[in-house]
Amino acid sequence: MEMARRVLVAGLLAGALGTPLTGMAQGDAPIRMIMPYTPGGGADTLGRLVATSMNKRGDRNILVENKPGANTILATDYVSTQKPDGNTLLYASSSFTINPHLYKVNYDPASSFTPIALLSEIPLVMVTTKDSPFQKVQDVVDKAKAKPGQVSFASYGLGSAAHLGGVLFESKASVKMLHVPYKGSMPALNDLMGHHVDVAIVSLESALAMIKGGELRALGIFNQDRLSSLPDVPTMVETVPGCVAVGWNGILAPKGLDPAVVKKLNDQVNQALVSSDLKQYFINQGLEPRQRSPEEFAQAIKDENAKWGQLVKAAGLTLQ
Repeated sequence: MEMARRVLVAGLLAGALGTPLTGMAQGDAPIRMIMPYTPGGGADTLGRLVATSMNKRGDRNILVENKPGANTILATDYVSTQKPDGNTLLYASSSFTINPHLYKVNYDPASSFTPIALLSEIPLVMVTTKDSPFQKVQDVVDKAKAKPGQVSFASYGLGSAAHLGGVLFESKASVKMLHVPYKGSMPALNDLMGHHVDVAIVSLESALAMIKGGELRALGIFNQDRLSSLPDVPTMVETVPGCVAVGWNGILAPKGLDPAVVKKLNDQVNQALVSSDLKQYFINQGLEPRQRSPEEFAQAIKDENAKWGQLVKAAGLTLQ
């Protein structure tokens, strides 16, 4: 009886102080999903769609809170300092594993967070104009070898997955190109259409409509395998072995989140990914939804972190 009374008192005190005994989120307040990007973009749109779909499957609403800045570092550093109580999540992308190798950050991709779920892979594509002399990837390789540093490639930003994809291409093809960074895929594609750059490496979702409309020529996809959305477009590895660079996005929590909460959130995400709410969106954007366990997502993050760290070091890149 005395032991039972002590447990009851401890439970009442914990409730009064708002301190969860198990590390699980308490109360009915919404869960905040911190979005490192401005409202209205592709990442923000997908994050809100996922949150809306998850809200139909959980007992607490998830609200997206935008906190853009410093190439996603502002939001990421912020979430890394929050309590692992299930009240705060981070919408993360490829920059999560790239930034620590290029900038000063206060987190370690492999140890500072609890991976919840992968949302989708974001294919990268090398494109050029319909009237470009480049008909295939090998043409770019040949020209870049003949004229080192003169063939230009646009990306959607310094330190982005597209930028690193270009660096990987240079490394694996043993060529040197001129990188021209832009603030987003559309500015990069606009200058490509204006013939200010030779090729562009962008997210497939930003270029898909122009590819299918014949305005752009897709030279290669940076995935390991061809995509169902563009089955006739070869992969980069078909010409340049080892040239695989896939963008991604997913949901993380501060380190130490209760495994029961992790599993619950992972289940909600994976159910959302195959729901009618998101199915058509993924098709329209050329995205590849990926249902993964927290453990599989954690391993993918570790692999990406090691891959980009080695590439940045080998290429001598510094953006500090």
